[in-house]
Amino acid sequence: MNIVMMGVQGSGKGTQSKLLAEKLHLPHVSTGDLFRDNLGRGTELGKRAKEFMDKGELVTDELVCDMVADRLSQPDAAGGCILDGFPRSSFQLAALETMKPVEHAVLLELDDEMALARLGGRSECGKCQIIYGANRPPKAAGTCDECGGSLKVRGDDQDTEAIRKRIEMYHKEIDALVRFYDWKGVLHRVSAAGTVEEIQAAVLAVLGR
Repeated sequence: MNIVMMGVQGSGKGTQSKLLAEKLHLPHVSTGDLFRDNLGRGTELGKRAKEFMDKGELVTDELVCDMVADRLSQPDAAGGCILDGFPRSSFQLAALETMKPVEHAVLLELDDEMALARLGGRSECGKCQIIYGANRPPKAAGTCDECGGSLKVRGDDQDTEAIRKRIEMYHKEIDALVRFYDWKGVLHRVSAAGTVEEIQAAVLAVLGR
């Protein structure tokens, strides 16, 4: 089962992707994780990405697709995967349909003002990268529920104007994806306004799980 998770920043897309991967026993494929892994291991793909980054340029769609294709070719992804952060463009969308045709596309819907409010209050565990926010507060302030690590406020969530620009970019990127998956008949819209547990239950429900 190949599932694409979509949603504006603050919708809990990353959290829900990880929970869904655990529930369905499928690999969680995040483009952010792929970049960090390839850069950390100094792979050929990582070296190519670093060339763009060193120049202050965006990594090309072609290279992003190469990284995803490499990950999806691994044995644990043979039965499907949970894609988080990919595709983000029409080019990536077309590439994915040739690699792993999507069977379910879940869109976590959240209005922009609530997204802004959530992003401004997010913190992240430095050890296991779990993100906490208004809909998932830690049991003990400043401490990760899972590993006990220290929580830090995400630096990229402190500039309100920068956050608004990220949200505007999201809307531009997501339009073509939503229209395609709706046309294909695999789009599921889920409200992201509830708690982590409520959203997870809703996602599982639309997937028939």
